Amino acid sequence: MFEKQEDVVLSGQVFSYNLFMYLLSSFKEGFSHSSLTIEEAFKELEDLDLIINSSMDMTAFNHYNNLTHREKKEISDVLHQIIVFKGSRWGIFSDRLTGNQKQVDALYHQYFSYFEPYIRYFIVFDDNGNFDKVETFRKMDTLFINLPQRHIAYQKAYNMQRDNLDAFDYAMSVKNLSISDVIQINNIVNNSDVDKVLGFKRTNNEVIGASFHTTDKKDVPLEMQKLFADYNNDFELQLLDPNEPGLSAKERYRRACEICRREAMFHIRFIHIHPFNDGNGRTGRIILNQHLLRHGMAPVIISGAMSEEYRKCINENDVEGLARLLVISSSLQITNWVSMKKTKLNVNKKEYSSDNDQLAELIEFDDDSTSSEKKNKIFKKGTFLF
Repeated sequence: MFEKQEDVVLSGQVFSYNLFMYLLSSFKEGFSHSSLTIEEAFKELEDLDLIINSSMDMTAFNHYNNLTHREKKEISDVLHQIIVFKGSRWGIFSDRLTGNQKQVDALYHQYFSYFEPYIRYFIVFDDNGNFDKVETFRKMDTLFINLPQRHIAYQKAYNMQRDNLDAFDYAMSVKNLSISDVIQINNIVNNSDVDKVLGFKRTNNEVIGASFHTTDKKDVPLEMQKLFADYNNDFELQLLDPNEPGLSAKERYRRACEICRREAMFHIRFIHIHPFNDGNGRTGRIILNQHLLRHGMAPVIISGAMSEEYRKCINENDVEGLARLLVISSSLQITNWVSMKKTKLNVNKKEYSSDNDQLAELIEFDDDSTSSEKKNKIFKKGTFLF
């Protein structure tokens, strides 16, 4: 979508291609974590880490490290036997155990290599410093119950994040998104999901807590065609380039608002259609940012105090409210990028102190403790770089 080595103009600000790609790469990480689905996956991972870490014995680990190489090898062989035996009892593999250490080690490395960084913290030594096989066997239950779950949670969280980033990159590689591109974005978003459904939804779905009903599966193709037709017709709005040279701040802001109004119309209708079995929110926000960037505006992250308002706007079909949120979030992003740009270029602080004041006020808007009345005052004041 962006030509290599050409300057990129966003919200009236000029960025070199390399600097823009650096800023966009940093943005993507925060954007992926703004997804509630991905955050929930990482929260599950953190909870399991807490359980496992609370049971780890540093004293036992240090004692093990002070043993001779031969003593370590003997204990390590027993640990592998314990893990493989428990794995056999849990039905993780179907191989019949022969008691041969080579077989044990092979099975351990095939199925349980992810145990390696943890097992030495779960060794039990008696009061004389001798290895206690029986108590170690018992203590390994805690590790064996939680670590496989942690392994699955780890793969799930990081795969979802990677898929989201890959889908974002795909969207950035396309100049004008078509319906087939949107389908591909969703396919990539759900790439690691073993239950993924390629293409439009095969079963009807609903949004939990929403007051609207999503489009029936049989009507999705037609409704998506209508949505794209209306979008390509600008929803009959009069859109002008917000990066046209010589514009006043007021006119640049007005044009940005019209673009965000168009994107709010598209986004709300897309979420209401809910065209896919899963990943509609992640897909919709990737499309939203691709559209904003294509029209010369900074991308957005809906987080913090904005999340509740964002959901309310979608639920109530509040186009104006969502457009306002997009203007604010985009302005916050461009303000942050301008500050990073000037810091990177080592410009005198006096030259961008006003930008930092704007950033502080916009951050205040995004703070949960800031009242709605004060947020409206900030919005009306026009603290924007547009």
